[in-house]
Amino acid sequence: MTAPSGAPVFVAELPADDDRRYDPDALLTLLRTFAVVVLREMTLTPAQQVELTRGLGEPQLDPDMHNRHHETPELLVVDNSGDTPVVGNNIWHTDGSFLRRPIRYTMLRAVALPPSGGDTLYADLQTAYENVPAHWRDVLAGAIGLHAYDRIAATRADAHNNPAALAGSSTYTPVRHPLIRAHPDTGAPVLFVNDLCLARIESGDGVPLELTVAELIAHATQDQFVYRHQWAAGDVVVWDNARALHRADFAAGLSRVMHRTTTAGDVPQSFTSIGAPA
Repeated sequence: MTAPSGAPVFVAELPADDDRRYDPDALLTLLRTFAVVVLREMTLTPAQQVELTRGLGEPQLDPDMHNRHHETPELLVVDNSGDTPVVGNNIWHTDGSFLRRPIRYTMLRAVALPPSGGDTLYADLQTAYENVPAHWRDVLAGAIGLHAYDRIAATRADAHNNPAALAGSSTYTPVRHPLIRAHPDTGAPVLFVNDLCLARIESGDGVPLELTVAELIAHATQDQFVYRHQWAAGDVVVWDNARALHRADFAAGLSRVMHRTTTAGDVPQSFTSIGAPA
């Protein structure tokens, strides 16, 4: 096992000669230490990708029915040049935070890449929390974030010229998650932010915080917390949404096709200011 050149410590890489790439138990072991695991030169059919994902947890169907794979609906086709582009993937987010049980693991496989560009960026939310300004800690302790599907639904309705997509806003009612969650495996405190779905942040008793979502996102995505993955043919990246924020970086009209699978997660648990799950 190596780390990609210049990658921060939350990223691991398995090269083409490492058989652990196809072993879900080995991947889960790595994901308890690393937020992002890069797998090189993988050969996977859509069905095989779903089965490898199933070894990490229960596959999660994406609400974007337009872009589900026609043979394996557990797989989402992320085609930026298609007729129904996947929306919001260029905004810093964790997958499915608008769910009561947010998505835990995401597996993304490169299918068709442009000659250049189309990178994916990852930010380590655990290290970001460890480095928050001292005067933020008391403000963040016990704070709550309201996560809503509204922005995704509105963006999808506009992109697909389909007002019916707004129905998702009522299908997925807003949920309240701790702003500092205890990592499900380690119990470590992790910022739980999402520029795509986090509609409001407030104290435990409902008072709006002096901090803003924009300030938290700006802190969490500083260069020292970020890994930029430059895709190569055969690459698969698996990440832990309980720890990693991500976004795609691409220009309009870029031809880039990825296959995405995800697993269901647990209800996020709060982390108290004294360092133990609430």
